[in-house]
Amino acid sequence: MANIIEMLRAASSISHGIPNNMKIIHVDVDAALDVYLDGTTYDMSLEGYLKENSGEGIEGLTIKTGCSADKNTLSRFPDLKLLITRTVGIDHIDLEYCKQKGIAVYRIVDYGAFNIAEHTFALMLAGTRHLLDSWSEVQQGRFTYQGHLGFALRDKTIGVIGTGRIGREVIHIAHGFNMKIIAHDQEHHHESIKKYGYRYVEMDELLAQSDVITLHAPLTDETRHMIDDAAIMKMKQGVVLINTARGGLVDTVALIKHIERFRFVGLDVIEGEDTFSAEHPLLKQENVLITPHMAFYSDASVKKIAEETERLIKLYESGSTEERVV
Repeated sequence: MANIIEMLRAASSISHGIPNNMKIIHVDVDAALDVYLDGTTYDMSLEGYLKENSGEGIEGLTIKTGCSADKNTLSRFPDLKLLITRTVGIDHIDLEYCKQKGIAVYRIVDYGAFNIAEHTFALMLAGTRHLLDSWSEVQQGRFTYQGHLGFALRDKTIGVIGTGRIGREVIHIAHGFNMKIIAHDQEHHHESIKKYGYRYVEMDELLAQSDVITLHAPLTDETRHMIDDAAIMKMKQGVVLINTARGGLVDTVALIKHIERFRFVGLDVIEGEDTFSAEHPLLKQENVLITPHMAFYSDASVKKIAEETERLIKLYESGSTEERVV
């Protein structure tokens, strides 16, 4: 009986055109994720891997946002059949090339939206309650609250741009802070509205009415630089801006030009992260706090990412086309 079952499994794999024992590698894996992730892992980037290794024979590949999976890079993996990005975003992948080459592409839709939502409020509170500048003074021996008047969140209006999983988690937390909530998105989530009592508004109204604006939209041609000169000029003087989504949503030049308009700007993502240095002009702004694209990174998220990666590999190996991006 056991032999018959094994024969059926083998036949099933062959019928789907999926080889047994696929050669799969995981790149850009740090020590925290490596604890949970099965298979061959590399702590180097995709580009770093290719500098030291050949892409030939690799049939499956998992990456993250910092890896540029463009045509030039992917073409060096001639046997590639499966590509998984361990992220929600897919703007770092040449999807058209993958389609042409028949490479199945998957993404991890949710590895704990609450992780990013928590970090959104960590940035928000760090800026509105002067955590960093007061700590700097304490370290110098100055122990006083003078000059650090906080900006209370209760009863303030928060404008949430993008109400996918992360945006709705932010709304959940904002509701707990007793904030007034407005949102903007093409899709309206009626169950969430019923639960938290917020309303959807047009973008111009959100920009004009919000005391805090937080970005949770994907990066597309339509959303790139959605926060530009014109958008900033529609905001209140002294507004708080938080971006834990994609750096390209904010026009950096416009942000710096109008930086005095903001009470505080908290960024976990910025344009040109791959070329970031100590000379970045945003570092010269006293009302800006930048964290290194770490909103997702928690003990809970790395375990979930590993679990979802393994699940997607098995889903592909089963012959299913469910959840495929391409």
